[in-house]
Amino acid sequence: MNLLNTIVAFAVALGSLIVVHEFGHYLAARLCNVKVLRFSVGFGRVLASRRLGREWLASVIESWP
Repeated sequence: MNLLNTIVAFAVALGSLIVVHEFGHYLAARLCNVKVLRFSVGFGRVLASRRLGREWLASVIESWP
């Protein structure tokens, strides 16, 4: 049980850091007047998307064929 808690906590912490990191890229692009059409965490097939003025995506990280 302790190992499972550690793995879940690690995944949540790493996921949070990745989202914040990618959002930093988004903000830097917007501050440099780059037109951003979609913000995506991950690449490949889309798991979930939301359109709030721009398209916000969560995608599968898949390997190249």
